[in-house]
Amino acid sequence: MSASDNPETGRVVSFPGGTEEHARRLRAEVDRLAQLPTVEWMLYTADENYAAKYGVDKATLKRMVEAVIKEAEKKKRTELTEQRRIEDRTEKKQAADEKRRIADKQRADKQADKRARERAKEFTALFKLPKAEHPARLAALAKRLDEDPDALRDAFAEFTAVEETIGESCAVDAWPDPVKAKALLDDVLAQLRRYLVIHDDDAAVIYALAVLFAWCHDIATHSPLLVVQGADTETAKSTTCQVHALLTPRSRMIVKPTGPALFRFVDHEHPTLYIDNADKLLARDRDLADIVNSSWTRGVYIPRVVKGQVVEFDPFCFKVINGIDLLPHLDPATRTRCIVTEMLPKLPGERVVDFKHAASDERFVTLRRQAARWSGDNMTAVKDATPAMPEGFNNRLAMNYVLFFAIADLAGGDWPKKARAAAVKLSREHDAPSMGRRLLAIFYELFVRHGRLLLSEQVEKVLPAFGDEWANYKDKGRPINKWEVAVLLRPFKIKPDVIHPRGHPADRGYDAAWFAIAFKFYLGKFLPGGRTVVRKRPRKKSRS
Repeated sequence: MSASDNPETGRVVSFPGGTEEHARRLRAEVDRLAQLPTVEWMLYTADENYAAKYGVDKATLKRMVEAVIKEAEKKKRTELTEQRRIEDRTEKKQAADEKRRIADKQRADKQADKRARERAKEFTALFKLPKAEHPARLAALAKRLDEDPDALRDAFAEFTAVEETIGESCAVDAWPDPVKAKALLDDVLAQLRRYLVIHDDDAAVIYALAVLFAWCHDIATHSPLLVVQGADTETAKSTTCQVHALLTPRSRMIVKPTGPALFRFVDHEHPTLYIDNADKLLARDRDLADIVNSSWTRGVYIPRVVKGQVVEFDPFCFKVINGIDLLPHLDPATRTRCIVTEMLPKLPGERVVDFKHAASDERFVTLRRQAARWSGDNMTAVKDATPAMPEGFNNRLAMNYVLFFAIADLAGGDWPKKARAAAVKLSREHDAPSMGRRLLAIFYELFVRHGRLLLSEQVEKVLPAFGDEWANYKDKGRPINKWEVAVLLRPFKIKPDVIHPRGHPADRGYDAAWFAIAFKFYLGKFLPGGRTVVRKRPRKKSRS
């Protein structure tokens, strides 16, 4: 016979009745009542006549229902506990698998870095040896590094060509005659286009101006980071840097430097520095990313203890970095220190001179000598210039371009116009305001449109209409919510509070007065004065 626990006494409550069929009917009814809402089953068990139909009194029927409910709840708790255990085991396994995957990737990266450093070290040592020894040593190096011998020979040939040509730029005999800036910029731009297909004319203008900026870098207070990025491989990013390096002073192109090695090298050489494949490098090496970021300003030193003495290293130099979709790998603060350019793949019908001929191209030597003479004659004029800035070029953006504009103004002709047009276009494309500042602009529009009080839920509903970044917030597959809005506004010292908009009950939201400082200093705007605008529904005309 079926039985249930008595929740009050802890004793077993037997199902009464004379026959097995009677007990079955009673148990079925108890199970049915236990599945009903509490108020409903209590109504049934309070009826003496209803209980009598099953041969029990109402108190016994109630205890039986309570016992079945308790048993069901206990079973459910057990199932939930087991489910949580299964989920915990699954999560731990996934975490362990992810940890192993990351460890494997880190080991692979370390091995790749080690091989790259070893290869670079061997290349440097081999470059200094007689050429007759190169083949045998390259074959041994390929075997030790487990690399393809032909690919390694090609890499060494490219390394040799770059080292031989770039090395010449460290010591340049200045051109004997005075040099005009416009003619020099025109020639530099033409030389760049001889070896590179630059589809963006504005990027080409910046590349040419950057050559003369590098020769005037000794007077720079701020040194923008010139970024050469592409959406994929085969966009000539590295070649762009290699060609550009043939025109700048003390140019060095490096791969996979560490933070300590970089600032020591820059302090010793003060080069024009080209960093290859920086998209992977800066995302992985935080020390290196911090050094690149801090070296934007002259006079920021890195202190280190060397043989018991504190030595301050100077990381300030002109830097050009390249990589695939590089900008997202940089911190927001670093992005504002960048001049970002894009390279596109060369089309089948487009022809330029192969870079392998650059080592024997005397135009590079001539242009470096002319740039050295021009910078020596005009350094003071560039330093003392106060070039006009395009509208909206303030603070860091103006500091990035001030010497570029000064050089263009000294050149004259169409260079002042081209330089500013290029700066405006590139800054609009790549210097997008932060998400917080974009949210401020939306709030400004909402306050103008709907009045000086906005409910949090009201903002949450309308934000998706302002673009995909709000409709699919951070690729989460859902719109931004009011709590995430509050998080974005927190750095501006703005947070939601209880407001009392007319026509609505009191609720949490935002008052336009709380945004006054943020609007003024981050948007350069002021909300128009006046009382809160309340839009009322038009009254329906009564029918006569």
